[in-house]
Amino acid sequence: MKKQYAGVWGGAFFAIFGIVIFVQSFSYTYSSMMGPGPGMFPLWLSGILIVLSIWSMVKSITKEKTTLAEILPKGKDLRKLITILATLAGFILVVSFLGFVIAGTLFLFALLAREYRWYISLSISIGASVLLFVVFNIILGVPLPINSLGF
Repeated sequence: MKKQYAGVWGGAFFAIFGIVIFVQSFSYTYSSMMGPGPGMFPLWLSGILIVLSIWSMVKSITKEKTTLAEILPKGKDLRKLITILATLAGFILVVSFLGFVIAGTLFLFALLAREYRWYISLSISIGASVLLFVVFNIILGVPLPINSLGF
């Protein structure tokens, strides 16, 4: 496999992502009469992401070239990564009709069940999902997907 500056590719990906978010943040107001507007947070975070990405690319060029196979996870770490991505995809697919609380509970349980006993995983999953729903949906008024039962 050809050796190359692997960090440059990762940095370039995040720099492009940061630039897209930076440009889109101008479609929101930067400030309002109440204080910071909805455009301030994405503008600053994407700007920081762009700077850190460029720094990462420059830092990567000063190191030796590596193959992609050397930096990708292997074995148990690869299985963990696939589990995370698969459960995240499953969450995205079911959240619209199961609702945030049930889909979030299933998502967290799938991630935690391998590391903790089932009852601990289930308790943490239910507690975290309900807490997030209460904080964002009820207290802050952020609309989250709900099922026919209202959660």
